[in-house]
This record gives sequence, structure tokens and C-alpha cells, in this order.
Amino acid sequence: MQTRLAIIILHYKNYQETITCINCALKQRGEGYEIIVVDNGSGDGSYEQLKNYYKKTPHVTIKRLKKNLGFARGNNAGIRYARAQFSAKNCFICNSDVVFEETLFEELLAAGRKGIGVISPAVYDTDKKPQPLSVNWKSPYRRIFFTWLYILYKSLPEEIRKKFVFELIKLLFHLLKRGIHGASCLYSFLKERGFYLKAKENGNNAAGGIGSAQKDNPYRMQGCAFMLTEDYFKYYRQLYPRTFLYGEELNLTLYLKKAGLLAATVPTSTVIHKGRQSSGMLYGKDGERSRLILARQSLFHSLPLLFLNHRKIRRFY
Repeated sequence: MQTRLAIIILHYKNYQETITCINCALKQRGEGYEIIVVDNGSGDGSYEQLKNYYKKTPHVTIKRLKKNLGFARGNNAGIRYARAQFSAKNCFICNSDVVFEETLFEELLAAGRKGIGVISPAVYDTDKKPQPLSVNWKSPYRRIFFTWLYILYKSLPEEIRKKFVFELIKLLFHLLKRGIHGASCLYSFLKERGFYLKAKENGNNAAGGIGSAQKDNPYRMQGCAFMLTEDYFKYYRQLYPRTFLYGEELNLTLYLKKAGLLAATVPTSTVIHKGRQSSGMLYGKDGERSRLILARQSLFHSLPLLFLNHRKIRRFY
């Protein structure tokens, strides 16, 4: 039987969460699924525990990487295995701290449309509140520009950042002093640069599916759970492999734009994202500084994508 969907679960140390996620995948309705768990160099014995736990379970493969390769390369190991061993047509990339209902895979596969490269489900936090989209953009190039500005700002010494914020507040105050006209100018300025989003676009927009919000922002995606479709694999073999952590959604959006594909969110049964169950183990005490360093590195290593078309991306990566 052909594998319609491979589920790639990237595991790092927290094996209890991974077991819960695998068990959700095993309960899915329908057929043609294969589950590939990639141990991303945990080195704490959790790989052996998972291997022993599922040694007699069909359709579950546990793979081990010798060291932590990061999000993209870790998932790429699972994608390559799924495509080579099972001829998987679609790949569902899933954080290990995600749980979902038994109809999710059928819903995602049913939502497939020509020209859509990435499909994301409706994701909620543990309080059942809609989780904001990781990607909700009209243009990835605009996002790259503002991301660079943000990283540059966060990299400045604290005293310079405080002065910058003070000057910005002064500017806003002078604008607002001009009254309604000043507020209108400020509103227009922010809206043109993508800072203003309607309230209904901040969440999953589950009721609308692929609707008006999708037309306004053709790239709508959740980073914790998304499906790479058959159309995606017509152009690319895997995710962009040169980042360790952060920037994956931005690079994926660039992939889609260069291939003329879209990223869509669709109304599905509830997906719960518990949040940072594994990343907390990675960062240690100096979490904020580590995240900033990784974000800078990711942006730097992603620069080649700005100058390559989809054919060259497939050739090199």
C-alpha cells in the first residue's frame, strides 16, 4: 500500500511527550500512514527507551542521529527516510509536544489543493486559546527586512536600546499631538508596513479555512505542525538545511514564493501545542542570549536563498 502520509516527529530528550505524540498518531483514522521518530542526538538514553517501547509496533520507525542537528536537518533526516523507504507522498512535520484528535490526518489530506505547498491545522495552547500563526504574511521579503531590523535592535547594548525606545516614544507623542490627522498618518504608516492586522487574522481563522484572509496573506502557517504536500515535493526534496534553530518558517515561505506555491491554514479538529517542552532543555540558563545568537546565525546562513531560484535551491540543497 502506498504511503499517503509520513509523520515526522523530532525527538529531543523529553521521551514522555514524544510517546504521547506517537500514540496520537497511532490512533488516526484511515490507512497509509508511517510514523518516523528522529532522535536528534539526545544522548540521555531516551532513544533506547523509545526503541524498546515501540519495537513490536507496526508503522513506527525510530531513527537516531549521532548529534543534535537542529530543527531543519533533524526533520530532513526523517523526510529523506520517509520518501526513500516508503515513497511518502506527503510529510507531516510535528513537534513532539503536540497532541491531536484521531481525524486530523484525514482532514489535512482532504484539504490538499493544487498550488498549495504547506497546509497547517488549527492549533491551540493548553488553555484551548487559538495559537497565533507563526507565519501570516503577504510577502516574505518584507518580513526578512523587519526581522533583520529586530535582530539588529536586540543585539544593541541595553542603554542604546532604551534611548532608541525613548526617541520613538517622543516621535509618537509629537504625531499624536497633531490630533486625528496625526493618528491617521500613524495608522496608515503602520498598516502599509504590515504592523496592523485585523483581529480575526491573528489566530487560526479556523472558520474561514482557505478564504478571504488567505487571499490577503497567501502565506499562513504554524511552525509546530504542518504538512508538506505533493506539490511541495515536485519542487523541493526537504527543508532548507543550513539553519540550526529559528528562521525555518521564513525560509520555507521563500521556498514557496520562488515555486509559486501557497501556505494555507485549514479548519481541522483541535491540535494542542504544549510549547517549548524540548527547547527549554537546549537553552539552559542563558536562554534569551542563546536564542538571539541562534537567530542571528539563522538569518546569516539563510542569505543565499535571496539569490537562488527554486531549481538551484533543489540542486544545492
